[in-house]
Amino acid sequence: MKALREVRPPGIYPVGYESHAPLTMADAHIAGFVGLASKGPLNTPYRVRSWAEFVEVFGATSEGYLARSVEGFFQNGGQVAYIVRVARRPLPGQPLTPEHAVPAERLIKDGYGKYALRILANSEGRWGNNIWVRVAHTTGASTLLTLDLEVGAGAARVNSLRGFEPGALVRIYDRQNSDYVILTDVKDNQLFWGTETPIVRGYAASSPTFVEVLEFEIHATLKDRKEVFRNLQMSPRSRRYAPRIVNEQSTLIRLEDLHSSAPPPYHMPAPSPPEKLSGGRDGTEGMTAEDYIGYDHGMDERTGLMTLEHIDEVGLLVVPDAMLAYSRMSAAEARVFVDRIYDAMIDICERTQDRFAILDMPDVRNIEEIRKIRFGDVDAQRVRPTRTSSYAAYYFPWLEVPDSSGKPVKIPPSGIVAGVYARCDVRDGVHKAPANEPLVGVTQLTLALTDDHIGQLNSDGVNTLRAFTGRGIRIWGARTLSNDPDWRYLNVRRLFIMLRKSLMNGTQWVCFEPNTPATWAVVRREIAFFLGNLWNKGYFAGKEEQEAYLVQCDEETNPPEVIDSGRLIVQIRVAPALPAEYILLTLEQRMNQEAPAAV
Repeated sequence: MKALREVRPPGIYPVGYESHAPLTMADAHIAGFVGLASKGPLNTPYRVRSWAEFVEVFGATSEGYLARSVEGFFQNGGQVAYIVRVARRPLPGQPLTPEHAVPAERLIKDGYGKYALRILANSEGRWGNNIWVRVAHTTGASTLLTLDLEVGAGAARVNSLRGFEPGALVRIYDRQNSDYVILTDVKDNQLFWGTETPIVRGYAASSPTFVEVLEFEIHATLKDRKEVFRNLQMSPRSRRYAPRIVNEQSTLIRLEDLHSSAPPPYHMPAPSPPEKLSGGRDGTEGMTAEDYIGYDHGMDERTGLMTLEHIDEVGLLVVPDAMLAYSRMSAAEARVFVDRIYDAMIDICERTQDRFAILDMPDVRNIEEIRKIRFGDVDAQRVRPTRTSSYAAYYFPWLEVPDSSGKPVKIPPSGIVAGVYARCDVRDGVHKAPANEPLVGVTQLTLALTDDHIGQLNSDGVNTLRAFTGRGIRIWGARTLSNDPDWRYLNVRRLFIMLRKSLMNGTQWVCFEPNTPATWAVVRREIAFFLGNLWNKGYFAGKEEQEAYLVQCDEETNPPEVIDSGRLIVQIRVAPALPAEYILLTLEQRMNQEAPAAV
């Protein structure tokens, strides 16, 4: 900490010492969703904190399962999510085709009948075809000339500058004539427009001669939402430059300046009656797995799922619309399609080691079909088994939830399950398995599983959802896709994800510190204090702290050759708490006793 008061000699003052923040638990429950939406930015992760915010940006309905999945996420305890809307878009340098997503638009002509302005919907999709727009001309500030103007003049003295700004289109006129100029500067009761566009007539201040600002406004309407942008100009030097104002403020439209070559005032967009935008396309037909996965060509060239890899906040990956493949193509083609997306999700999780993938099984009635997906189809040798990983988990069956009109619809469980993950993390901690937890907003399961089915799928690493009389619909499994017994349970993997994030964030201060025993001692103390707090909260197994975790940072882990290489090594070991997956009860009845005893 720093000194709390100013030091003024003479005297002795305690000034304290510089310190760093203690380690804190990192969030592992912020979800990254990828899918189809009716509107909203394409291939751009957008952070939302509520269902209402999602509706505002992406709409309450979608062609796939994204909207209902995000709604279920927030209903079940989700707090923050990143949404990536995907659609068919051409690769850089390729032309648009009729299958690609484009925004609705309308072209506005200038005073010479040439195109001056393109008005587009704020995002791609058919939703923009319902936006009405109109353009109107208006006048703004007005003043009087106070000194005569000669032909070719580039400035005028007026009695007031109020409402006049650089970039404004100005009309200078008397009873017989008018001239139009675009202001370059305003100061000392003078308006300047330069000699590049001089006036071609002379004006007498006594005529009188008026000077007024000419402006235009744009009205945009969608159902009960109306936006009006006034006092607009077409000069980029204007503070009210139309494309800049509209693109910064509008939630419905954006503008493109087509740079009219007409002289003032004909370069302004001509007045036009209300008319709908047109030509908007969703670009969801013929979606490929690569449209969901996207590509990463650098900071400004990322699309699809790949845009989430570089957002450190994201702790969960969810792509519910991958399941649309099973309704749009054959089962074999859909399997390849979905496997491609799921492989990419797992690749990101394993590469970053700081997030977890929640995967869906298709909505089928035959449990053997689920097992074929999990382990591969022996009869059809070209279908491979799902890859093993401790960074992913499957869930089955699907759920029925009400849509925005109250009608029941079927959705894959991943989005709602992600919400349960968040609920457990916030309420109990990431060490608590997100299982035996009720699903909020779910009316029923699409398939009722028997005990035998549940037992078989659990052994296969497929987590099931189960309905209980009086207890609702609950998650009934907590296993990853790993064959390694150490990583069998997803709460163990997610505990280590949280620890890795927390330790990475909380030890940044160590970089460039002296690599000495004094620094090692501070590192040991800070990490041990952090892990000790977690042990007290039940995150680790062990009756004593020594049994729960170990932190080593000393001469043994940092010999001279390690120090010389500029490294500081800390070895940390923890004993995670495992879930009680099987509860065994022994019932014993004793004869000739007043009551039986249960053990």
